[in-house]
Amino acid sequence: MPENKSSGKVKVFYVIFSVVVSVALWIYVAYVENPTVSDPVAVTGIQVEFEGEDELRSNDLIVTDVDVSQLTIYFGGRVREVSKLSNTNVRAVVDLADVFQYTSPTGIHSLNFNLVYDNGVGKDVVVERMSRPVIEVTVERLVTDSIAVTPVFEGSIAENYMAGELTLSRNNVIVAGTEAAISKIASASVTLRGDNISKTLTKEEPIVLLDSDGQALNMEEEGLTFVDDNSSAYITQNILMVKDVPLTIDLVECSTASDTNVRISIDPTYITLSGNPEVLEGYNSINLGTVDLKSFVQSYSDTYNVIIPNDTNNLSGRTLATVNIEILGMDTRRLSVSDISVKNATGNVTVITQSLDVTLRGSESDLEAVNPENVRIVADLSQYANMTGTYTVQGTVYVDGFPNVDAVGAFPINVTIE
Repeated sequence: MPENKSSGKVKVFYVIFSVVVSVALWIYVAYVENPTVSDPVAVTGIQVEFEGEDELRSNDLIVTDVDVSQLTIYFGGRVREVSKLSNTNVRAVVDLADVFQYTSPTGIHSLNFNLVYDNGVGKDVVVERMSRPVIEVTVERLVTDSIAVTPVFEGSIAENYMAGELTLSRNNVIVAGTEAAISKIASASVTLRGDNISKTLTKEEPIVLLDSDGQALNMEEEGLTFVDDNSSAYITQNILMVKDVPLTIDLVECSTASDTNVRISIDPTYITLSGNPEVLEGYNSINLGTVDLKSFVQSYSDTYNVIIPNDTNNLSGRTLATVNIEILGMDTRRLSVSDISVKNATGNVTVITQSLDVTLRGSESDLEAVNPENVRIVADLSQYANMTGTYTVQGTVYVDGFPNVDAVGAFPINVTIE
């Protein structure tokens, strides 16, 4: 005959009631009566810590290996206290100063440890037994070495710019560790990363120790440390602007030659410079010099030094430029001039040169109209005040009545001053 629903509910109630009573009874026994545990309670995975590492290092020693196999402590005592223990509030602390009790502090040593309880636990508990009574540590001699540090740039430079010098705030780093660990170090590097860089970039980046395969060493695993505790360096990638700068020449124009009838060619037309953007941005041309268009008749050619701005580099490598100038649409005529005089003389002057050939430049019609009487040469002796002797001085040619005719070339005359 099937159970009715009321009977089933009663059974469920009694089951729940029994559980609640059992838990309450356990709590009462454990925390009110608080008896001792019947069997030692095991706390496994207890962490091992060290003190005295600074003293070890001051004696050029270092712990290179620790036997950290599972440490289990079996505790007895009152239930309420033992139940609070765990591997998060119980630690095994080893005093490394104990290695100095041995004849040689280096080697494998079995060291005692003390249990340290955190958060107020450990009261009224006793250690019944432990999985191991000591902790084995390996101590080796600590050595140092100076490792050269190399800067590395990884990234890209913006268009019209180029990478300049890559520098570091330090050239080496002192590393401490065992001889075996130090021998694994092949080099050290500091890497700066950036993309599309158009200005000098400086960052503080970590120093990375590399093995012979160029792979980064895990310093913690190898027991390596930086002696000065400075594990970084400032790395700077200097950025230079690259610019094509035109070469130019200045002209002293005259009535028969100006930019309207002068053809100029410069080889090379420009040079490529690199330099600090703040410096190079202000340079839009390099002037080679000045040419007086009355100093030649129809054509001119000369070589000039290319003088670049300070703090820039000539990437083209061209240090000389050739300038060619040609005057278009002008004729020339040669006359012998005998009207030679001086001005601003302070003494008695005798003009030795009695006649001088002069080349005139202008239009064909103007040149045909010029007579020898229209042309004269005058030498200014202002710079020879209170001087005596014979000198060669430069004269100036005047073509009276013909403003569109120029005398071209040089006109040296000889004079004696008494």
